[in-house]
Amino acid sequence: MGGFWRGFARFLPPAGQRPRRAGVAEKLAHLRAIGAANDAFLAALARYQERLSGGAPLRPEAVPETYEALAAPVAAMVRALQAMGKGAYDEVAQRFEALDRNLAQEVLRARPIEFGPLVVWPTDPEAVRAEVVGPKSARLAQLAGGGEYDVPPFFTVTSHGYRLFMEATGLQDLVEETQATSDVHDGAALKDYSERISAAIFAAPLPALLEQALAGALAVASGWGEGGVAVRSSAIVEDDESSFAGQFESVLNVPMAEVGAAYRRVVASKYQPEALKYAFARGLLGEDLAMPVLVMAMLRPRASGVVYSRSPDGLRQATVTAVRGLAQTIADGRVIPDQYLVTEGNPPRVEEAVAGVQPVTLHCAADGGVVEIPGAGGARAPLALDEVEASRVARLAWTLEQRFGAPQDAEWALGESGCLWVVQTRPLKPASAAARPERGKIPTGYRVLLRGGWRASGGVAAGPVLKLVDFMAVGDVPEGCVLLVPTTSPRLAGVMGTVAGVIAATGSATGHMATVAREFGVPCLVGAEGAAGRLTDGQVVTLDADGRVVYEGEVRELLGEGVRPLPPVRRDPVRESLTRLLELVAPLTLTNPDSPTFDPEHCRTLHDIARFVHQRATADIFAVELLTTAERHVCRRLLWPRPMTVFVLDLGGAVAPDTGRCVALEDVNSVPLHALLEGMMDSRLRWAGPVGFDLKGFVSVVVRSAADDQRYGEPGYVLCSPEFVHFASRLAYHFALADAICGESVNENYARFRFYGGAAVAQRREWRASFLATVLHHNGFLVTQTGDRVDAVLPKRTAAEIEDALVMLGRLMIASRHLDMVIESPAVANALVRAFLAGDYGFEQVRREIER
Repeated sequence: MGGFWRGFARFLPPAGQRPRRAGVAEKLAHLRAIGAANDAFLAALARYQERLSGGAPLRPEAVPETYEALAAPVAAMVRALQAMGKGAYDEVAQRFEALDRNLAQEVLRARPIEFGPLVVWPTDPEAVRAEVVGPKSARLAQLAGGGEYDVPPFFTVTSHGYRLFMEATGLQDLVEETQATSDVHDGAALKDYSERISAAIFAAPLPALLEQALAGALAVASGWGEGGVAVRSSAIVEDDESSFAGQFESVLNVPMAEVGAAYRRVVASKYQPEALKYAFARGLLGEDLAMPVLVMAMLRPRASGVVYSRSPDGLRQATVTAVRGLAQTIADGRVIPDQYLVTEGNPPRVEEAVAGVQPVTLHCAADGGVVEIPGAGGARAPLALDEVEASRVARLAWTLEQRFGAPQDAEWALGESGCLWVVQTRPLKPASAAARPERGKIPTGYRVLLRGGWRASGGVAAGPVLKLVDFMAVGDVPEGCVLLVPTTSPRLAGVMGTVAGVIAATGSATGHMATVAREFGVPCLVGAEGAAGRLTDGQVVTLDADGRVVYEGEVRELLGEGVRPLPPVRRDPVRESLTRLLELVAPLTLTNPDSPTFDPEHCRTLHDIARFVHQRATADIFAVELLTTAERHVCRRLLWPRPMTVFVLDLGGAVAPDTGRCVALEDVNSVPLHALLEGMMDSRLRWAGPVGFDLKGFVSVVVRSAADDQRYGEPGYVLCSPEFVHFASRLAYHFALADAICGESVNENYARFRFYGGAAVAQRREWRASFLATVLHHNGFLVTQTGDRVDAVLPKRTAAEIEDALVMLGRLMIASRHLDMVIESPAVANALVRAFLAGDYGFEQVRREIER
């Protein structure tokens, strides 16, 4: 035989590698750890839900702080449950890891480790992936590949290159650390944050891999011809739902040797105060703004500009703006460009051509950079385009709209040779229907202060005039004013949604500020010459951007019509991220432990994980049959005045030291055990003899056993500590279990009762189970009855309430023995319920009625 076992042992893991069952004391320690972690989770959840409901500004670090406060205790619960089960709950850990990973990606913007090309050319497969090259570059790659459009040669330093630059140099860590300690809602703090990060970017060397990739690309680009390149932003979110028009820097005519420095300038522009304010207002955090950078052959156009494939109010009419030389002056708002309105047709028809005012033109300098050439002062120069050329630009815009399936806002350049280049294209955000003008509704009786200019963003607004000359003071602009500026500027993006309206003496309806104004629903009039001399600071005016008129005072007829749509609420990306975090953590969908879907696979939130772990920890691990041999050997016999053998296993501090193999009641230091025994020793209970039985009940039992009224089955086992008790017993032919935690933590406290079995037929056992379920329900327990089985729990009560519940359970455990022989109908079960609830725990009155 010994040879057999030695041979069999060869198929077992080595002794040190076999799973070891956790002892009950160890399990209880893990259970208490789970309870404490659960308390911490619920407290943090309540704290951050309250914080979110408040109106106080939230710093960016609130999001990772909240994530850590909620995820850490749940992770601790999962680890404790795994330690309890010795590998039985690995699927819980796997589900938690999946949910935690999703949280990190959705809320913290954590990125999985990705590898990809640092530089991409338009013919590469990745060139059309916006998440790699940015939407701006991806659209140009689509156009460049078809041969239908003339696109200048270009390549893109990808998002992979950007992340390598930020992470390999330590810049990303600096950004996160600085952001966590800066109040981004404070203008001075935001400026300090911007300057610190920008200085670090300018000083950081390019990582060797990125430098090599860029050098290789520039070697190819050197064949594009003489001159430099344009280095432009192509941020991941740019030109998408948020245009970021004019918020990031473009560096023009850069010599090849200076492209690395220009790359840093573009990346650093992401951290300029105006760009950060715009991003926050659009509900975006810095992590959302990965910055691919586009490097394009520098053009030297005769004329250039911007074209809308439709007018901003959605009419089938292209708006073309043009200047001589480079179109940067349109973007900057320093000039009033020529403007053409072109209607579709064959051929297209130029409905209107208005010469602009261009005090300067911008051209490429011979040694790099750009040079300003003064124009003819305030005089209007000849148009930059003739009607044929303007129609040609309009047709380009219409084909782009057809190509991308939506109206387009495109930047174009016309070379000396007549080549029409597409430099950029993005979706055009049309004005909402509510903002479109209603002809014929011209108010009368009001003084007109200003007439003319171009509608950049439609609508009506009223408020006091604020003249702003120094754009560095833009942070002091009060809410609700009508802002009067000498020129449009991307710097004004930070106040859009705060001001009621904007009037600019120069600028273009196709400029960057016009795009931003439409995004925020702010009425905006540009090219309003003479506005500074006709409007005074503090004067209340009504701006009708659709009618291109400014009235003195408030024009109720216009304001009452609601011509201007309500501007979108300025978004708070921190609050939005925190809201999303709580949406993914707080809901509790796993509510019924008896459901077949109460398992790790169906955990949808961290709250579900916490619920599952806590329920399993308190429901499944304290079975007496799982006591280790060593634990059974150290059990002590309880000396108490009742005819039932009970063994006590002290889990620590529940029994006075040096008590020997037997322990008296006075030596027990367990509050919940004392409460349970108090109920079991109630003098009104009957321990000797059955309550009474009828012949049918007796016959149903006698086939299994004689009616031995002194039968108390196998010994009962008590596992206890000062605040914990687990009592498992087999009384006669049924099994009863009670356990509880009774301490200071209400969230951790509970009392649980389980009962099943019996000697009588199934129907009688079920009637007894119904009796138990009704009594327990009356005492506040959550009860589930299945056949003759009853499961009940009383969760989250004070220590005093748990003690009272345990006294009741002690009485119920003894009172219910042999009742399956007594209960001959539901009516009898109900009579026993009434007796028990009335304090007749020995059922004397019911006994007398049965005997009669």
